[in-house]
Amino acid sequence: MTLVSVAASGVTIAMFLSQLSVVPQLKQARRTKVAVPVLQFLMSFLSSVLWLKYGLLKGDGTIAAVNATGVVVALIIVVEFWRHADGAGARARVEAKALGTVVLGVVLVSYVDRSRDPVAVDVFSLACCAMSLLFLAAPLGQIGNVVRRRDASVLLPSVAALAFANNVLWAVYGHIHADPYMTLPNGVGALFCLLQLSLIAYYGRAAAAAASAASAGAMHDSPLDDALAVAAGSGGGVAVAVESVPMAELAHRS
Repeated sequence: MTLVSVAASGVTIAMFLSQLSVVPQLKQARRTKVAVPVLQFLMSFLSSVLWLKYGLLKGDGTIAAVNATGVVVALIIVVEFWRHADGAGARARVEAKALGTVVLGVVLVSYVDRSRDPVAVDVFSLACCAMSLLFLAAPLGQIGNVVRRRDASVLLPSVAALAFANNVLWAVYGHIHADPYMTLPNGVGALFCLLQLSLIAYYGRAAAAAASAASAGAMHDSPLDDALAVAAGSGGGVAVAVESVPMAELAHRS
């Protein structure tokens, strides 16, 4: 393994593991009747499955191993969502969303496995890129809010910086291996993260600072915020989108 692959793998696995910080928060969310969105973690699971298969198709053990970690972490989190769901109805909704995600993953993986057409690999690779670019669109709404409010408290600088490093490393990795399906989405992801860091530097995070000082308020960097912020991103080959979800907004998402 090269230095780039080791660094990229380490950063990505760290981002995956950081998502586990949502698990102890689920009990608190159930107790306070706050609805924590499971969809982001299901999308993280699907993305990891697709990129795991991509790594196996390309014979790239680095991509496969990193995303295998992502699959395991996402499964643990989704199971915890189900365990801590408030009532049979909530559990049924988690089950339905999980089933839909698994079916979509099986369809895509089966397609590339069963097809005898070499173009199928390219189509599957484009699907992986589309998943990455879909995540990249996640923070666009928050960026609009930042500009309107002239405050970047909804963006987490630590997560944005880590995601920037992650995307740059995987873009370089893709360039070294002449793999445009990795270089393109991660290059775009790096630009988006750089934009968010620029907004944080320009507008500041006055609201978050005030909330932290008062130990209250809707915007703060809780472990749950951090976990949700990195859930949209996955491992090798996946451009990481960064989105902070303030606690006050969680009750309105599903």
